[in-house]
Amino acid sequence: MCSAGSPTPGSNVEYGIEISKGLSLVAFHSPNAVVRGLDSVPRGDWPLVNVVRFSFQTMVGIGSLLALLGVVYLFVRVRRHRLPESAWFYRAVAVAGPLSLVALVCGWVVTEVGRQPWVVYEVMRTSEAVTGAGGIPVGYATLSVVYAGVVVAIVWILRRLAARPLELPEPTTTEER
Repeated sequence: MCSAGSPTPGSNVEYGIEISKGLSLVAFHSPNAVVRGLDSVPRGDWPLVNVVRFSFQTMVGIGSLLALLGVVYLFVRVRRHRLPESAWFYRAVAVAGPLSLVALVCGWVVTEVGRQPWVVYEVMRTSEAVTGAGGIPVGYATLSVVYAGVVVAIVWILRRLAARPLELPEPTTTEER
């Protein structure tokens, strides 16, 4: 049984929607597979379930909001043949950048704290599942170079625009007689 909702103390789920054989399909692509859960592991070996759940829900919620923002943009652009004019839309776009970083960090928390299922299947202990730092410095250096390039490009573009602003047509006014 696959159930989404809010877990409560005592391994119960409130407000859950049960999907018969759903977890078996997701985990093993077979409706009749047996999925062992956390209740088959000593409670002392459990991961921080609420940390993973909250991080996952935050990541998915932010991702859904960002996708909705993209859909709104595409709707206005395709149906009305213009850019959105609402100040709220552009406020949401400004907030989308920091929110995407929050979603990224939440995904990292889900990945790292969520490695605990290896304990369920008795493959390894949590202490053995920690990510090594072998290639991380190279990845961060590459990311830093890319972001530095983006910053340089933005500064260059903004300086060009400031030196020669766009020429807008004069607004036409009609006087009532």
